[in-house]
Amino acid sequence: MQALAEKQVITPGTTLSLSTAYRILTQEKLDSAALHKRAPVDRRRYEAEFPNDIWQSDIMHGPLVKGTGKRRKAYLIAILDDHSRFITHGEFFSSEKLESWLQVFRQALLTRGLPRKLYVDNGAAFRSRHLERICASLGIALIHSRPYTPQGRGKIERFFRTVRSRFISRLDDQPDTLAQLNDRFQHWLETDYLHRVHSVTAMTPFNRFAAHLEMIREAPAELADHFRKEVRRRVSKDRVVTIDGRLFEAPVQLIGERVTLLFNDDRPERVEIFCKGQSCGLLRPVDLVVNTLVKRTKNGGEEMLAKTTTCQPGRLPFDPGADGGGS
Repeated sequence: MQALAEKQVITPGTTLSLSTAYRILTQEKLDSAALHKRAPVDRRRYEAEFPNDIWQSDIMHGPLVKGTGKRRKAYLIAILDDHSRFITHGEFFSSEKLESWLQVFRQALLTRGLPRKLYVDNGAAFRSRHLERICASLGIALIHSRPYTPQGRGKIERFFRTVRSRFISRLDDQPDTLAQLNDRFQHWLETDYLHRVHSVTAMTPFNRFAAHLEMIREAPAELADHFRKEVRRRVSKDRVVTIDGRLFEAPVQLIGERVTLLFNDDRPERVEIFCKGQSCGLLRPVDLVVNTLVKRTKNGGEEMLAKTTTCQPGRLPFDPGADGGGS
């Protein structure tokens, strides 16, 4: 009240209670709640026109799994087709990291084709450079929802509520393993969810997805190449680049160059090298023994030594008569 009197907002000598001041500010919408209230957002319901136009994906905290030791939480990673509500793939994992999500994404692409857009939230897994590169190479638009606004992904959230109410709540006992939990989940999907008429579309997710199969783009035959990890290295003076302690030989002309290496964890020996955006082929692992037999030529080429010395068991590889002596 003293500050209001000093600024001559109220008449000097006038007594004004705090409750009265608060009521006046509220009526004029000048209170802190009104000042910090966000402006209304124009949100509209939408639905993709055809299957694989838009995929939504998210991660749900699932039930505990017994396992071999202490009980661990399982995480359901699911991808839903916006048009049909069909689950292109869903699976429980013990981790919600990017590696787990990419397994689900890759399986969905293999079995259900390529989406035109992928709609996800702002989680660390979905903000990775690796996912951005995968989507760009496959021609998929990666879209992130605004922070703290899950409304745009309402269909996948609705599916998770269905999972909790119609699947998890009806589990008779706690699964012993993730494999057991996933077996039950896949059985529930195929016998219940995918063939139950949806209240909004008035069709089953399976039938609605299958109604426009002509719109589906098949995944490329070399899909695994699009999921390769990317690392950047500088080629050393002895032509070596390293990935997680593994040594590979680069072409001579790339010595000193900054290069990009692409590889898959399940095939770590197959590494493709790129320099200035151009592929320079596959690298070969360093073989230290073979390198002792390689002769370097003056023009930078290589040739294998034509003859090698072999030792006989129990005998020294010397000719007794070579120095004119005998035994």
